[in-house]
Amino acid sequence: MGYWLFRRILRLLPTKLSITEAKAREAEGLLFLSALSGSLKAGLPLLAALSSVSGLLCTSLKSDVERVYSLLLLGADPKQAWATLRSDIHLGLCARSIAQAQVDGRSVALVIGRVVQESYEKSMALSKERVKSLSVKLALPVGACFLPSFLIGGIGPVIYSFFSSLKIF
Repeated sequence: MGYWLFRRILRLLPTKLSITEAKAREAEGLLFLSALSGSLKAGLPLLAALSSVSGLLCTSLKSDVERVYSLLLLGADPKQAWATLRSDIHLGLCARSIAQAQVDGRSVALVIGRVVQESYEKSMALSKERVKSLSVKLALPVGACFLPSFLIGGIGPVIYSFFSSLKIF
């Protein structure tokens, strides 16, 4: 029973591979947003911009963007086409905003520009939060490394000299 529970708990923990994939997808999501924003501001239509930007992507985001592109190319409803990215943590807001802009007939370039700004602000706030928590996470390893060396190098000679100066026998 204990072994089964231990293995079950280990499966719930994120692996190094999943963490690196999530970080790469997050970084690539910001690249996707800024490249899409630049393409739309340069005057490309949305389908041409999605086609050109999907060539820049390498992670699982590429297949999601290509799916959105193919659904839009086939004439699917924008909300249905962007549904593949709605569950994404970083691009969900972008997908909902673009779909709503397409349905309402608003400029997608302006919506993407605003979403890019919000995404960068969110990413910066998250990075600052991670940096603030780093000092707490580093306290234990630093303490575990410096405490023994302080005891051996700083207090050890004092104790040795004290006991060597005693004349018990």
